[in-house]
Amino acid sequence: MNQNLIIFYFFIYIQIYYPLDGVTNTLVDNDTSSISCSQMSENVISRCMEPILKYSSNVQKSSPKNAKWTLQSGYAFKELCSLYKDFQKCTSSITCHSLSKLGIEASYHYMCGEGYPIFEKHSKCFSEIETENTYLECKNNASNEMETILDWRQKDQMRYFSELCNVMENYLECCKPYVVNKCGKQAWDLVSKITTDSLQVTMPNCNVNRALFV
Repeated sequence: MNQNLIIFYFFIYIQIYYPLDGVTNTLVDNDTSSISCSQMSENVISRCMEPILKYSSNVQKSSPKNAKWTLQSGYAFKELCSLYKDFQKCTSSITCHSLSKLGIEASYHYMCGEGYPIFEKHSKCFSEIETENTYLECKNNASNEMETILDWRQKDQMRYFSELCNVMENYLECCKPYVVNKCGKQAWDLVSKITTDSLQVTMPNCNVNRALFV
């Protein structure tokens, strides 16, 4: 995996969501009060979310030397938020309970809405950190840890999600001092907010509060 990052959270989100795709969500979905979506509705949601996931994945694979993808230019972030708006329109008629839909909304609603000005304020600092060796070491370690737990995805989902949570916690603990020291507490609070919102939907049993606390 190439070591580029559009925002610290994007790396985390892609690592969480893609493993969920096609995996039984009873291990992560603890809301049984709403009517579950039919397979037809889920297929519609999958088609609607494909552009934003594909773009996020391409951002991950891009070179940090490519100015088009840097946080400083803001291009990729604005494009992702534009794709999120398209996703909202595409799924506006779907009211059933879908983990996939809720996961996208939890991940992008704040970041592309109320949190957008905060991100813009710290985007230059984020872009500077993403090329530093200290941060790249954190991401390399997380990538390597992800590779080691992939075998558990089909063998033992409970263990897989438990190990995935540990990878996330280690990654956040590793990144935290660099973000806080260089960009400030408000920047880290943004990462914390986005991470927490998404985990409440996708992996509610994963508690990374210790890693997020400053």
